[in-house]
Amino acid sequence: MRLVVVAPGRPTHPAAIAWCADFQERIARMVPFERRAGRAIRRTRAGVDAAARTKECDGILELIPPQSHVVLLDVVGQGQSSDQLLSWLTARADQGVREICCVLGGPDGVDDRVRARAQLRLSLSAMTLPHDLAEVVLLEQLYRALTRQKGLPYHR
Repeated sequence: MRLVVVAPGRPTHPAAIAWCADFQERIARMVPFERRAGRAIRRTRAGVDAAARTKECDGILELIPPQSHVVLLDVVGQGQSSDQLLSWLTARADQGVREICCVLGGPDGVDDRVRARAQLRLSLSAMTLPHDLAEVVLLEQLYRALTRQKGLPYHR
């Protein structure tokens, strides 16, 4: 099974860049992995910028292959424990899913087109996380699930 992370732009905080690079490298040793970056649109005003969100979502949708099983990180998504995420990933692998594409939206979230494309809407926390930190948490949880799936000691 191949794992793909899609997001507008790339992490900018130095610590997030280092953590993401580390987890991406670790994940790639266990399964095929790719990080695809769409264009991040600059916001010109406070509040939700619907036009910028639409442009970012256009870019996100272009980066998701038609056959991908999509997991959308969404503030109103379903919360899961690490064990539940492991069970969900294992079930997808057992069903023969070839690619799971995890999607992070921009600062204004995503529109209904992206939500409709998702097979799972996942919330990492009831708290608001900075975009860079959300990506680090996602990658760590994917790595944790993969190590448990393969019987490696990281999760202890």
